[in-house]
Amino acid sequence: MRLRYALSRLSRPAARRAFGRGWLGACLAGALASLWLFGQDHLFFITAIWLLCVFAPVRIAVEVLETRGPRMRRELRRALLARAERYTTREDVGLMVETLFARDVRLPRLAPPDLEPKVIDAAARVSDRAFRGGEGPAGVLRAIATCTAVLQRWMGVIAAGETTGAVWTAPAAAGPADLAGPAAAVDGAGPAALWDPSASVQDQWVSLRAVAGLAALAKTLTAVYEDSTGTPWAGGGPLRALAEAAMDYADQVGLRLDGPPWEDIEGVPPAALGLDRLGRLAAAWLTFCAAPSPAPRRLRAFVELLTG
Repeated sequence: MRLRYALSRLSRPAARRAFGRGWLGACLAGALASLWLFGQDHLFFITAIWLLCVFAPVRIAVEVLETRGPRMRRELRRALLARAERYTTREDVGLMVETLFARDVRLPRLAPPDLEPKVIDAAARVSDRAFRGGEGPAGVLRAIATCTAVLQRWMGVIAAGETTGAVWTAPAAAGPADLAGPAAAVDGAGPAALWDPSASVQDQWVSLRAVAGLAALAKTLTAVYEDSTGTPWAGGGPLRALAEAAMDYADQVGLRLDGPPWEDIEGVPPAALGLDRLGRLAAAWLTFCAAPSPAPRRLRAFVELLTG
């Protein structure tokens, strides 16, 4: 199953591009090693062998997975849903997260194409750490509460910014020192503020897309928690309502649509987090969402901050 799951992931364009870069590097290294062994007199022969007999066939086979990959994933999902234990391996968790996301989440119109795989990857990483780290559903529930607290704070600032011009500035550091944070540079890492109503439309969209992604993440984790426990969660209804309202409001603000003002959702389970941690979490998530896919180091920084 692990091999089939890995192959099915290559149906994503970003995954195929990443594999292509890695495979090209491996073939270049192999060609250089062959030149070193056999000498430059065989340059044409070595180049032809590595290009036509090694690189090209594998690259073509990977491109075929664009159409075959989704079918493989559907087959794996059906087999997994028939089992009682669905969260035993990393591959199981990833497939369940994809299934539950497809069932429960509809991203808003302003969401970019890469936001869906980023949310799925984040939910899978958080869930895998909880289940394989020994916490189980309790770890997922704790992550849900933390995401919800960040989402509520973010939405409150955006709503206040529409009337009072309130700004939420990112902390100086949102992750490891070697990762550029939102306050550092606008180079795929996000604007200096988590929300600034006077910022350009492009910078506002970066923040609003991150908010929509965080709402989708909270909703996906809620589905994972309920599926893993086999029972509905009392806070699931209000949290889903909060996530849906947040995504709708992100569209309303970002697309300049007429609509009602933001209203807090009653019944959402509270989570006591300090403003500094809320800001660090929001900045780490925004940095991940704004970075080019797949951004594994930025995802790892967010997950460590969320679950730490």
